Amino acid sequence: MSCHFSTIAVCAVTTLLLVAACDEEKKKPSKTEVAKAAAPSATATAQAPRRMPEVTLHQKAINVGLDELPLSAPSFDVALKSLLKKYPVEMPDKVLFNVERKVKTPKVTKVFYALVEAGAKKIEVRTKPRGTFPGELIISSEKSVGDDILGCTYVGMVLDNLGATFWQKQGGTAKRYTKGMAGPDFSAMHEVMHKEARNCNSKIFLFSASDSIDWGHAYDIATSVKAADPAYEQIDQYVLLADDPVPGKPVKIAKQSQP
Repeated sequence: MSCHFSTIAVCAVTTLLLVAACDEEKKKPSKTEVAKAAAPSATATAQAPRRMPEVTLHQKAINVGLDELPLSAPSFDVALKSLLKKYPVEMPDKVLFNVERKVKTPKVTKVFYALVEAGAKKIEVRTKPRGTFPGELIISSEKSVGDDILGCTYVGMVLDNLGATFWQKQGGTAKRYTKGMAGPDFSAMHEVMHKEARNCNSKIFLFSASDSIDWGHAYDIATSVKAADPAYEQIDQYVLLADDPVPGKPVKIAKQSQP
């Protein structure tokens, strides 16, 4: 009789232990559930940055924040436009655009106008300066000046042979100055241009460079106006032309986009 009850007791205890073990197994999360809990949500990683980072352009690639786009990438223009969509380009008062001197001018112009099209209100370009010229300059786009620009506005350009030239937007004789010891001879250019500019009330200086010219020289012709001594009192806006102008020919300016 005692043996019988003992067997029943053992069975009951064993059953309770098995039930408890099953309940514990059910409560234990699977490896898949653990992995899901540890991984960040897709929504969090897909969110666009809240702030616009600096843009840096060098000879091999463009960097926007942590993103890098090689200049040799297929369909670079399309890829750049897609990249900029990730960022709030229109949010800051100005976008900081760092440019290496050795980048060719057409590539800088392309990226500059891509930033404009993406909504940049103002672009501050930073480039290692020549001599005592400023290392940063607010540069405007053609669309920001619209059709109100005066015909007497001066245009400056660095040529293939590193000579400098200037003329008026409406066209006319382009005065040329040969290469100096350190590059384009801006001193000789300003001696003449400063005297002529007194007869024009335009606040704008248009500038560019031939396709083969490094950005550093194109940047220098704009900053040479900014740093000129005596100063150009009326000039306070520097516009990078979207296309290469022809010295002495009228320069067409893109119309300001309508709202």
